[in-house]
Amino acid sequence: MSVRSALAWGVFGLSCALVAVGSVIRPGDPVDAALALGFTPLGAYLVSHRKGGAVGPLCLLAGLSAVTYAAGAYGSRADWPAADWAVGLAALTWAPPLLAGCTLLLLLVPDGKLPGPRWRPVAAVAIIAIVLFTVTAALIPADDGRSPIAIEALRPLQLFTLPIVGTLAAIAAVSAVGLVVRTARARGPLRLQLLWICVGAVLAVLGAFLPALVPLPGAGVPFILALPICVAVAMLRHDLYDTSLPLRRFLTLALLAGALVLLYLLVVRLTGTTIPATVAVAVAVEPLHHWLGRAAGRILYGGRSDPQEVHARLARRLADTSDPAGILAAVGDAVVEAVRTPYARIELGGHDEPLKIVERGRPAPVTLTVPLRFQGEELGAVLVSRESSGDRRALDQLALQAGAALAAAHRAAALQRSRLLLVTAREEERRRISRDLHDGLGPVLAGIGFTVDAAGNALAANPDQARGLLTQIRTQVHEAGTSVRGVVRGLRPPELAQLGLARAIEQSVAELRAGGLPIDVTITDTSTLTAAAEVALYLVAREALTNAVRHATPTHCTIHLHPAQKGFEITVTDNGSGLPPHTHPGTGLTSMRERIEELDGTLTIQSAPSGTTVRAWIPQ
Repeated sequence: MSVRSALAWGVFGLSCALVAVGSVIRPGDPVDAALALGFTPLGAYLVSHRKGGAVGPLCLLAGLSAVTYAAGAYGSRADWPAADWAVGLAALTWAPPLLAGCTLLLLLVPDGKLPGPRWRPVAAVAIIAIVLFTVTAALIPADDGRSPIAIEALRPLQLFTLPIVGTLAAIAAVSAVGLVVRTARARGPLRLQLLWICVGAVLAVLGAFLPALVPLPGAGVPFILALPICVAVAMLRHDLYDTSLPLRRFLTLALLAGALVLLYLLVVRLTGTTIPATVAVAVAVEPLHHWLGRAAGRILYGGRSDPQEVHARLARRLADTSDPAGILAAVGDAVVEAVRTPYARIELGGHDEPLKIVERGRPAPVTLTVPLRFQGEELGAVLVSRESSGDRRALDQLALQAGAALAAAHRAAALQRSRLLLVTAREEERRRISRDLHDGLGPVLAGIGFTVDAAGNALAANPDQARGLLTQIRTQVHEAGTSVRGVVRGLRPPELAQLGLARAIEQSVAELRAGGLPIDVTITDTSTLTAAAEVALYLVAREALTNAVRHATPTHCTIHLHPAQKGFEITVTDNGSGLPPHTHPGTGLTSMRERIEELDGTLTIQSAPSGTTVRAWIPQ
């Protein structure tokens, strides 16, 4: 246990001891005991687990109420040593916990931060008012005149007590209203958490000022205890402050201790001796611990399954499969088990074109989407038809556990998709070439053959007709050559074959420069590039420039092609208007990305109002 945790739980333990001592001496104001025993355990938990920010220390401030309770009880014994000093100590410590609990605490729950900068003056006024009231309440002499720290000369300051109390009451009311407004504006799990806190806070504010209206001992105790009780409900049922695992352990141990005590007493009563009871407890402790652990999980998680059991089953399923569909199916089953949702959908890949999809249950409206990530890469998403803070946290943990397996499934599915696209593109290219040869070059060659036969027949009888047919043959041969060049151009840009990559890019750039657009080109040695890499880089450069000129109206562009990271990188930059927000990739961008990814490269596009940068990298 850290020093922080030891101090926090020490305050709670000391508060319990002081309340117990005060009750033995003489029971005092139950409001002080309620503040101490209701808020200090919550503060100890939050401080020891570093949750809730300033909420934890404010709850621990209720330990002063235990001091007030014990000091008041001790001071009631006027004949005891230093009893008057105990009365003065009680006068000095009773106000801060009560006033801070109904003002500052309401401003800071649940995360320990103010709702906004506009609340800073309210918090500052509350602190000043609490300090002033505490000082005046302690230093102004009481009717019995026993407090040794009271100063008679300050009695006229009693006139300012009422305005201070009015200010604090107004701040408490404003804080409660602000909490109600925050609850109304919140969405999802936070709204359910704030709703419980809101109910407890309103009741606590009423309880703080109720004793001034109803002169009944302990009238405000149930109202003051409402706030820690409601916070506990939010922690139990809506996982406020991430309390599931610690609370489960605590509840399991508490149930186990109670069950073992009952078992021990029962066996002792039946047998009349302690030896069989001790044996029974030793034998039953392990099965009871296991069974009560599952029972505690059902109590805490409600409709959700125990996360530890879900994670264990998911690990076994992932160990038994390496197929992407099997991995996704295992994750889908774990999602349904974890959150008991009527519908779950697991997508691998982008939402627009997912690589693989697994669905569980009957389709229903999706209310919660949790991304699947591994090492900063987004692999897909889990979509379910219910939402709570526990559901989101459970799905986040599942996504974290299955991250490596999902990354492997994503790469396998992406490779399978790439192979499919490659095969499809190859067959489409073959079909195009077949169609061009059959519909274009084939009829032309057949026509040439017929014309040659006709010219041979007419050569002796009609030389002029034969010369005309030969001219026609020449035209048909030219058409056939044009058709062949079209087929060849479809296979590989001819400028690459004739000029090479660097000069081909320069030629494309020259056409744009002629239109008045300055373009700087820097190209290093590209002699080691493969033919496929040359085509891909050339088409990226041409497509990026075309898109810039067509859509961004730049005044300057640059092209830089150079070796980088065991490969080659091309960067095309323009200072145009950039891509519009939420732009869907068109045919050109999709074609660039597919060509680069076919070669196991990467394509990134960074766009801003000041310009766009297209960067493609291909391994060497």
